[in-house]
Amino acid sequence: MAGATWKGEVVRAQQDSSLPIASRCNRILEILKQNGLCYRQCIEPKMILVHVKNRGGQLVSVSDVHSKGAVMAQIGFSMAKIGESICFELQSAMANKDQVIETNRSLAQLSQNQLCEPLGCERFASVSSSHLVTFLRAVQAGCKTTEPEISTGGYLSLDSMCQKKDDLKEMVITGWECQVIDSQVESACPELPQFLAQALNSDHAVKTTANELETACNIASIYELQATTSKDHLKKAQEAAMASRPACANYIAAITAFVKQFTGGDAFPLLKLLQSIGKQYGGSTVWGQEFTELLAYTDFKCPTTTYPWIRLAMAACHMCAPKQYIRDGISRLLTSADFSKLKQKGMAVQLAAAEKLLNEAWALCGQSSLTLDQQAQPMGGYLTRLALFLVGKGSKGPEGKNYKQFEDIADLFTQELMNMKAHGSMDLAEQLPSSSASVDKAVQPTALEANSDPALIALAHFKNLEVGKHYTFATDPLKVYKFESIGATTAVLLHKPFFGAFEKLEVEHKDLKGLRAWEKSVPSLQPAATLTALQPSVCLMAEFGRAKAQHWLYQKYHELGDFNAVVSTTSQLFANSKFNKNDLVLLPLGQVVLQKKENINKSSVVLQMAGWKFEEVLVVTHTKCNFEKKSGHWCPFYWCKEAEDDKDKDDATCEKATLTRATVKHHELTIPCLKNKVALQIGSPLLVEVQEESKKKKKSRD
Repeated sequence: MAGATWKGEVVRAQQDSSLPIASRCNRILEILKQNGLCYRQCIEPKMILVHVKNRGGQLVSVSDVHSKGAVMAQIGFSMAKIGESICFELQSAMANKDQVIETNRSLAQLSQNQLCEPLGCERFASVSSSHLVTFLRAVQAGCKTTEPEISTGGYLSLDSMCQKKDDLKEMVITGWECQVIDSQVESACPELPQFLAQALNSDHAVKTTANELETACNIASIYELQATTSKDHLKKAQEAAMASRPACANYIAAITAFVKQFTGGDAFPLLKLLQSIGKQYGGSTVWGQEFTELLAYTDFKCPTTTYPWIRLAMAACHMCAPKQYIRDGISRLLTSADFSKLKQKGMAVQLAAAEKLLNEAWALCGQSSLTLDQQAQPMGGYLTRLALFLVGKGSKGPEGKNYKQFEDIADLFTQELMNMKAHGSMDLAEQLPSSSASVDKAVQPTALEANSDPALIALAHFKNLEVGKHYTFATDPLKVYKFESIGATTAVLLHKPFFGAFEKLEVEHKDLKGLRAWEKSVPSLQPAATLTALQPSVCLMAEFGRAKAQHWLYQKYHELGDFNAVVSTTSQLFANSKFNKNDLVLLPLGQVVLQKKENINKSSVVLQMAGWKFEEVLVVTHTKCNFEKKSGHWCPFYWCKEAEDDKDKDDATCEKATLTRATVKHHELTIPCLKNKVALQIGSPLLVEVQEESKKKKKSRD
């Protein structure tokens, strides 16, 4: 099968929303197998890295790797409990292969020796069973662990853990059978690894459904893939993320709202920072519906910022809650009361200062050569400490410490950033933020402008307003304004009266609530060119000519008088008087209409008028007559039949034509008519001579 064919089938199967996501996954694997692009192979864990698209780009969570490993050790490692393990061949392109290796290396380095770094022998990247694979690699490498149930002096020990005589040693040394997808599939369908990871999000016997952060990352990642071709709206990405029915499905709209409004724009830099913090510290902690909706929908009533950094700080703090504040997998550290406290008027100055400090810190990180995972360490601490300081819960945080002032937290961030090994060529000592920096000197990354621009905040608040559209005020519904522009404090509206110049109106942001969308066309004078073209003297000239033709036709009819002819009940037409040759003239009488040339046929009665220059032609319509009902009017012209005249035959059965087709003129009008070509007696049949076209048809029938 040609490559384009299997690719099309894979894409169609992936997008078939009528099927559950698991069925779509199975269908895709079947298509790949049929085309020799998916095979089974027994693979050792040391040969497998985690795919960069696993769990929306989170790869795995360091804390989850060990906590799940501890649970699996407790229940016993079993080959039978391993779910469907699927991985991709590492792509041959060095850039793509290096991305997988370096991303895994970066996570391992930041794990403080809790994960195994790439060994150089890896050939595959997993999209399922990833936490299991990562844990077994850590066991084989003897990495550190914080889980006491599986710790031997603070480290993982394969020998110690194998004492239970379960399948652990076989899983580490021999591996198990995996389904492997050819590397060319990912090259042709770059969105497929994330889709499969979304469908296969379970590890060994310990299920891990997508939490809010993973769902947010899935939405952002799907949107970025769509944006390369169709630039689809986030709502479509949300629908795709819903396919795996995450636990947060009932409030996924709040997650999408958070992603859309507060994560830094189309590249989602703040979400990716939060993701990096989560995979190092946050585990699979669930935020909960109440917290997520507060995070997305809280209105701080500030006209100059929507506080994206404060929201991110609250998310990071809630996500990294100590174990004692996590119940049933849900973080209970921050509550609605904490958001209510932040909304108090007395907190405005502290909120603004914290927002600016975080803005400065993020801009500084961006100027360094630190990777995002490296930036996440000092930024994660900074975000968490500031959030706990603002809500007064420092003692409940990971450090269990209450800081007295912003300066202490800022200084600690400075120290942690200075301690990072790779910081580029910048002079950190000169550029690190000061806790006493004034608000107006804050550094604002461009991706966050929408959250600190009063104009954009006003537009976000009044969702029905859009620059360039038209509106009216409820107090004056007939005066239509164009929403021309919006500034820091006012918006400019323009009204165009029928006569005179534009009227400019400046409206304060708070008064924009009085605007109502104008859905109809904007009132205006009709264009002069249109009015000119529709003047009767221009557009009705053909109609004037038609009316003149109608008048002349009636005149000519009255001039000739009614026709002295009779018709039988069998529709035979006869002369009702004696007529010398050419004395009988039968005119068409009916309504004169304008008709397009392409609609003219052989039965059409066409009038000719001198000087006629219009595209349509003048046609006399056939009249209708009902003798029984005595309705309509009788015009013999339309009752004349063609004679069955045949020059080759001269017998009594042949009807001879008595009428011929001719024309008469009246003023500038030429009218088709029928004239007698022979003298007529009373009772002479009135038959018109056969047209050439009719003769040809008759001969073809014979």
